[in-house]
Amino acid sequence: MATQGDRMRTNTIALSTCLVLCLTLTPQIVAQDETSPVDELVVLIKDGELQARRDAIHELAKRGLDAKEAVPTLIELLEDNDPQMWYQATVTLGRIGPEAESAIPALIEKMRAHGGQRLIRTAYALSQIGAAAIPALIKQLEGDNERGREGAVRALGGMGPAAAPAIPQLIALLADDDSAIREQAAVTLGGIGTEAEDALSAVLQHESEFVRVGALKALKAIGPQSKEVVGRLHELAKSDSSTQRAATLEVLGTTSVGREQTLSLLVEALSDEDERIRQASVIGLHQSGESAASVVPKIATLLENEDGDTRSTAIETLGLIGPPAHEAVPALIAALQHDAEQPRIVYALSQIGLDGIPALLAAAAENPDNEAFVTTLAAIGGEAGPVLVESLKDADANIRTMAARALGRMSPPPELAVAPLMKRLEDDSNTVRAAAAEALGCCGVIADVAKVPLLKATKDADAAVRSAAMLALTSIGAGIDEMLPLWKEALKDSQADVRRKVLVAVANIGEPASALSAEVLEALSDSDPVVRTHAAQAVGAIGLKDDDAIPPLMERLHDSNPDVQKAVIEAIGTFKDDAEPAVESLTSLVTAEESGVALAAITALGAIGDDAASAVPEVATVLSHENPSHRATAVITLSKIDPDESAHINRMIETLDDDDWSVRREACESLGQFGPTAVTAVPRLFELISVRDDEPDARRALRKIDTARLEDMPVYLETLRAGREPNQVFALHYLGKLGQDAAEVLPELKQLREANKSDRLNEALDKAITALETPPTE
Repeated sequence: MATQGDRMRTNTIALSTCLVLCLTLTPQIVAQDETSPVDELVVLIKDGELQARRDAIHELAKRGLDAKEAVPTLIELLEDNDPQMWYQATVTLGRIGPEAESAIPALIEKMRAHGGQRLIRTAYALSQIGAAAIPALIKQLEGDNERGREGAVRALGGMGPAAAPAIPQLIALLADDDSAIREQAAVTLGGIGTEAEDALSAVLQHESEFVRVGALKALKAIGPQSKEVVGRLHELAKSDSSTQRAATLEVLGTTSVGREQTLSLLVEALSDEDERIRQASVIGLHQSGESAASVVPKIATLLENEDGDTRSTAIETLGLIGPPAHEAVPALIAALQHDAEQPRIVYALSQIGLDGIPALLAAAAENPDNEAFVTTLAAIGGEAGPVLVESLKDADANIRTMAARALGRMSPPPELAVAPLMKRLEDDSNTVRAAAAEALGCCGVIADVAKVPLLKATKDADAAVRSAAMLALTSIGAGIDEMLPLWKEALKDSQADVRRKVLVAVANIGEPASALSAEVLEALSDSDPVVRTHAAQAVGAIGLKDDDAIPPLMERLHDSNPDVQKAVIEAIGTFKDDAEPAVESLTSLVTAEESGVALAAITALGAIGDDAASAVPEVATVLSHENPSHRATAVITLSKIDPDESAHINRMIETLDDDDWSVRREACESLGQFGPTAVTAVPRLFELISVRDDEPDARRALRKIDTARLEDMPVYLETLRAGREPNQVFALHYLGKLGQDAAEVLPELKQLREANKSDRLNEALDKAITALETPPTE
């Protein structure tokens, strides 16, 4: 991709080249470079070729005020047919600023005549010309040209306080029929600032709610400071209109006048029945800044409200207030018992930050199994690191445990925690040692200095410590040669949790851990079902030979635990066609009562491919299963194992009538894979391209099949006559495939070509007509 510098160099080269060309045509012009005088650029703009003109106007635009001599030419360019020319001319007039005053009438005319980007660019140029344009802009505000009003409002909005003379007209536009103009008028008034405050205050009594709300939006931008205005806002905050009341509450959050009453109104609104009011009060309190701290106790009482929406709003508000809301920490901690509110509470406490840590740790000590405390402490982030490191020395083992776990959960974990966590590996408490080992593992390579104490911890008397230490060693970068002996021994550990975690690590390592094949295969018969599950996953990951792995896996296919069964089946599937000996057993499971087992068996048969052809009849019965996931999986598998293409295609055509979209999607995909062989599916696929959910999948299939039959021509014609344009294009493509065999429809196509105005459809019509008129090649 070209950089801006590349583009500038390209423009410079083009400009210089064009100037040289002009030299031969216009003797009075001398060769120029980037420093060409303005008058020479003007000559080039008027007389050069298109690209030379573009380069010259671009160069002129960079001159800013120095291009003021070119204003007459720039005014002429506002009429140019080339978009780049009038665009750069408009930009340049804006950059020239007040010195381009003579362009005001022309810019106003263009603003009235065009919408979209041209209106926006023109309005910007007028805003940069500034005060001299205000009388003409005010005239547009008062006119009946909608574009003129919109552009004038935008132009004035770019002037800020300088647009004050237009306040009366802008106030009037708060009642404009066009909502965009009303919104922009409010924004512009807000940008004018305090000079507009009195006028807006008077408008708060207007009979139209549109106008009152527009005035409120403008006042929000200003941040009203007048006691009279704020007093009126306090009254409006009690309005029966939810829209007006919500807008008022947001405004009140921006003013420092009458804070006590304002804050009281905002807190009261937190428990309103209307969601708009509640959210407006949240915004208002957030905008109130540190002054909102005075009402934190009142907000905290809402955490005990029976209404869930009120609790949620209060929690959100406390989080937005942040550190000044520290008094609410005890109430937030108590509210953690509302499971549905936990994510919001965690966020709120994390935003309050350091001031909440002592209370969080104390609560964590009493509730060591509550993960929300660890999540919250970690979410506070790096600033909590030193406090948590200090807490690793606390007399309470639960606090030390929570501090260690929180340090490990931080992203990224603080490097300063590594040495203190290493010391905790010698802690008197098993839970602290395990938490420290786990946290060191989360620290990754920055904890490589912990390798020796972690190796020692793999011999700990406590199983949780041993397993955490072994996993941590892997995470901090210990070599496979160091870990294999440890894992081999750990797979014989008396504690199932240790064996489980080691098998997870082995599966994650994959083939480099194949030296443990014997131990992993032996674990398939472990007394613990979770260990057997992880063993099966490891077998599929470490790259065993099929002769070694398939027989022991097949022995576990009918394990009493469905999770083990599922893992074993998935492991068999990883051997693909080498798993052919398991086909019969897998086939017996495709209708298993346990959904996960059945789906895994169907998927594994698909992975085996052609060698699983004997399973086709059994898998085909799944197409009538009540669960759409089973039906969709069966479609995918049949596409891979059914040797009879014709029978499979017919089956997939029937499946296109399935009630579930996901099943039809897989059927479309399957038919597309057969390409032209699936031509019998074309009529049904054409029907589906008119169904919103099926349209993209049916289109993909039709693109891949890409073959037409004369007998299907009525289907193509029906789509052409009644379909949407994209589908008509498909129909024309397929008609074209028929060639002269479909010549009878040429009159209809030519008539459509004469009446149609779409370039895309005309292109498709031209191709189809040509194809139908062209004799076939010998």
